[in-house]
Amino acid sequence: MPVNSYFNLGNSAALAVGVPAAIAGLLRVKYGPTIWADIDVIRRGIAMTKEVQKLVANNTTIVDIFEAHVQKSPDKPFILFEDECYTYLDLEKETNRIARFVQHSGVVGMRDTVAVMMYNEPGFISTWFAFNKLGVATAFLNYNLKALSLLHCIKMSEAKAVICGREAELLAVLLEIMPELKALGITIWVHGREEDVLPASVSHFDFSRFPDDHISRDVREGLTLEDMSCYIFTSGTTGLPKPCNVPHSRMLTSTYIWSMAGFENSAEDVLYIPLPLYHSSGLFAGFNNILKIGGTAAISHRFSATKFWDEVRKYRATIIQYIGETCRYLLAQPPKPDDGRYDHRLRIAIGNGLRPDIWEEFQRRFNIETIAEFFAATEGNAFIVNCGGKVGACGRYTPLIKALTGMIEFIQCDIETAQPIRDKNGMCILVPPGQPGMPGLLVSKITPDRPVEGYKGSNEANERKLLRDVKTKGDLYFNTGDMLSYDKDGYIYFMDRLGDTFRWKGENVATTEVAEVLHRFPGIQEANVYGVKVPSNLDGRAGMAAIILAQGTALDTKKLYHYVTKNLPSYACPKFLRITSAMDVTGTFKHKKTDLVKEGFDPNLVSDPMYFLETEKKTYVPLDQQVMQKIVAGKAKL
Repeated sequence: MPVNSYFNLGNSAALAVGVPAAIAGLLRVKYGPTIWADIDVIRRGIAMTKEVQKLVANNTTIVDIFEAHVQKSPDKPFILFEDECYTYLDLEKETNRIARFVQHSGVVGMRDTVAVMMYNEPGFISTWFAFNKLGVATAFLNYNLKALSLLHCIKMSEAKAVICGREAELLAVLLEIMPELKALGITIWVHGREEDVLPASVSHFDFSRFPDDHISRDVREGLTLEDMSCYIFTSGTTGLPKPCNVPHSRMLTSTYIWSMAGFENSAEDVLYIPLPLYHSSGLFAGFNNILKIGGTAAISHRFSATKFWDEVRKYRATIIQYIGETCRYLLAQPPKPDDGRYDHRLRIAIGNGLRPDIWEEFQRRFNIETIAEFFAATEGNAFIVNCGGKVGACGRYTPLIKALTGMIEFIQCDIETAQPIRDKNGMCILVPPGQPGMPGLLVSKITPDRPVEGYKGSNEANERKLLRDVKTKGDLYFNTGDMLSYDKDGYIYFMDRLGDTFRWKGENVATTEVAEVLHRFPGIQEANVYGVKVPSNLDGRAGMAAIILAQGTALDTKKLYHYVTKNLPSYACPKFLRITSAMDVTGTFKHKKTDLVKEGFDPNLVSDPMYFLETEKKTYVPLDQQVMQKIVAGKAKL
């Protein structure tokens, strides 16, 4: 999992490596002013590679790392949850009891799979670790899924058992698909005591009476780092979720994300995790890294904008996580006197999805020293991160890093077909740096050292993520499906997801850029932008935005019209508005668009108030049946 980050070390690094001033000057001219920062990244990468190689040689898994900390610091706080504190030894004992229970049950064995459907809590970690100790893979289920989507995920994972949290609502969802689960021969275990009353179709997951003595590593003898550690499902913004393969090797390297990013951290750090642990952001970029350094994880049951900062202060967190729109939700909360005040040092916020329009306000209001915005894909093979504080950037790809790694490329792409544009020789056309308004499809090179693990049981889905003949005949790249740009200094910026970007009147419209403009308009709290088909028009998809207004705000349609037409090119101005009270998001707070696109701007399908951009009247007018008929008849100016 290669990482590129930026550090402002200055020219002093040249002296550290003994480079004469004249040569240093030439290097700066060829590779840019951050040459010494790049060299530091390379040094760190080499050191990390050597360390990982030693762990690989010993067949080290993440549970081995955990057990090492148990031996070293048994009484150190490991998990903080609500008013509870679990030390490393506390969790070790619970983990061992669970493992003993599973062994006694005889339901699963090494290399089998179980599915886990639990909210964030210490039991999520101890259950996961217990199966790791037995060499059993875990499929982490999104607890927001229901019915067919949930059944699909369980079937795709080929789980022999499902572990359910003690909450009644989780069991209720499983009971809805119980006939199908029983037909598949799947055991349903529910956390709780034997005396708890449960339906006859499920079994108690009561490990309280089992011994907590150490589980020997011999139990998983023969397990390799290429065996599956877990399956993490894609968020399912389009179509059904797909299980991403996560072998033990990938789980191991994920513990080095902070090290590769250059974070200065120690066992005294406390990480606040408000994100679901069933997803790679909370698990990989968060929990696994605090585990590696022997720190403390403060786990929130679920993200809450109203409780977020109170919990950060309660747990004395030094590092926090964010994702998607969570930063916008936090800013939407009424200001408080203690905003940005802590009785400790909150140093870092790490995550992805913080948009440039709120970046500085978020950092200033909540007094955060460093924002580490990253870009990655669970099933991909590249990770980039911006630790240099450049507003809006998610990483750097400097000339030196590019020359040494050739890790990623930005290629031209046809937005309508989602296919790369190729030259006369059949090769992809690269997008050079420093091209404003010209994002490229980000692809990452696949090599034996940088494999792509892909999805479980879906060759077709895996093939769709691969690109061949990108730069040379026979090469192979991973298609991220995301459009990014990078400037002349190598800073990388996320632009849009391929599929969200749409074409209108021959121009590409990036939904995230339009959303950022709308977010700056007073009174608009949240905006989700997408393209919709217009029956009378063949110019692609017209822009539409579902927006949430701040409480007590009335939409000034004339001001909004003048604002968008002033700040956006005509083809990017949203032609339709939909005023809604809630936004449909994934479990990791990514906007869902599929249903919005299907409903379009038809008043027969949409009960929310809608508006149409009326250029002659220079305002947004209510979109009723009469306006709809005018649009469909091709009599409205679009």
